[in-house]
Amino acid sequence: MMKKSLILLLMLLSFFGAAAQNVTVAVFSLNDFHGAFLRDDRKNIKGAAAVAQTLRNLQELYPYNVTVSAGDNFGGSYFYNVTKGRTLPLFFQTAGIELSAVGNHEFDDGLVKLADKWSKWRPEGWNLKYVCANVTEKATGKIPSYFQPTATVSIPLSETKQIKVGFVGLATSNTPFQVSSGKVDALSFNGDYTSVVNQYKSEIADADIRLLLMHIGTNMKDGAPIWADRDSANISSFNDRDFHGLLTGHSHEAVVGTINSNDYPVVQGHWHGNYINIIRFTVDTVAMRVLKAEPEIISVNENIRLDDTCKRFEAVCDSLVRHTKVGGYNMDQVIGTIEEEIIHDRSDKYKKTKIGEAVCRAYAETVREKGGFGKNEPIIGLSHFGSIRSGFPKGTLRVIDAGETLPFENTLCPFYISGRVLKELVSYGFHNMKYGWLQTGWLKIETDANQNVKRLIIQTPGGKNIKVKDNGKYIFVVDSYMAGGGDGYDKKYFDPENKLKIDGLPVTTGAFIDYLIRNKAKID
Repeated sequence: MMKKSLILLLMLLSFFGAAAQNVTVAVFSLNDFHGAFLRDDRKNIKGAAAVAQTLRNLQELYPYNVTVSAGDNFGGSYFYNVTKGRTLPLFFQTAGIELSAVGNHEFDDGLVKLADKWSKWRPEGWNLKYVCANVTEKATGKIPSYFQPTATVSIPLSETKQIKVGFVGLATSNTPFQVSSGKVDALSFNGDYTSVVNQYKSEIADADIRLLLMHIGTNMKDGAPIWADRDSANISSFNDRDFHGLLTGHSHEAVVGTINSNDYPVVQGHWHGNYINIIRFTVDTVAMRVLKAEPEIISVNENIRLDDTCKRFEAVCDSLVRHTKVGGYNMDQVIGTIEEEIIHDRSDKYKKTKIGEAVCRAYAETVREKGGFGKNEPIIGLSHFGSIRSGFPKGTLRVIDAGETLPFENTLCPFYISGRVLKELVSYGFHNMKYGWLQTGWLKIETDANQNVKRLIIQTPGGKNIKVKDNGKYIFVVDSYMAGGGDGYDKKYFDPENKLKIDGLPVTTGAFIDYLIRNKAKID
């Protein structure tokens, strides 16, 4: 009897000892935040304070953790542009993020500014590291000094033991096609992702958990994650058993599950901080071996109770909205009232929208005013679909609301164009199935059933309707992104020799805000 009791005791001790050696390590990620600092219920933006608080609560719940970003931390935010990004370092410090993949929008301000990013606003003790292994300088063939191919984070278990989490960073090879002309000309983006990972994985060989931190998008199809990238075939074949999971971004989809032949856990949390991504790893701390990985995305509650640190951060953002001037206007200045919601749904991109018309008219009327052209001079505005980020909800419209609709602040570029080439450009824009239909202002378009242009008529504020003739000469205005070949538009349409030289043109966002103020927010 005594012998049986001893055996039972040993079995219990063995069981509890085995349980005690296993710990849960949580790897949290954020992706495609896009500078969405301010809560906006009408646009389903939770606000950075709620995102940071959700992360802080999760970090307390899972004390063995590391938090990273999968890129596109900024870009597409008027508030971010106007405040020069000063709140992003404070947000990342509050949320515990010190490591990020490189998104295409990381290049919005050019390479020099990226290298010096946030040097003026860097909080004490905070130092963001960009992890990217597949981007090199064309001149040297080396990774730029402001990136590092890999990173390892140590999580203390005790005074003498730690778990190491290693990351290899990757950026989408599509980046050069999604950045304004000239911003990344000095860099090469390697789409042979698997070869790149093989080249650098030895740098994290001593890590206990090894992950890919990627600004390479995934989607959900039939309940399972799939890749969404120009080099999807390459990354789909990645099957290295030395890796334990994938953290993705870029495609603005909510994704959770397993992917590729090794069933890697993969997470991606939509955008704007709507979700926090998490992969929970069960780790045997004796053998230092991953036993299990569980992916999950957790919705951020915009009404979460804020601690004092997050309250202070929210107060900084609110103060900047009240006191920051741009173009002579405070960001919270009221422009007018929108009587009925005006929809510009970025997921429904094969149509012309009222917001698109207003943006393009703003471009045309700015050039008309600054160039001294009369009311009946035929001038049209054109815009690629992607620069317009949202419509206007019903209610009060402020400067910041208009700015967030058209946030990129690109340069206005007016050109002369022949009627024949204009028809060709518009026809291409109405078949741009990848990026969305061309938006136009002051232009009536007649098409056949296949969206082929039959006739163009330029309308003017003076009330004239001018039929476009093949040998006629007309003025059109686009932003610098489109003129640089962005969203698939051929640069042949934007011949520098046909560009008008007009002094004092504001950026696109400023032109749009000025137009709305002049028209008291009336959109036809």
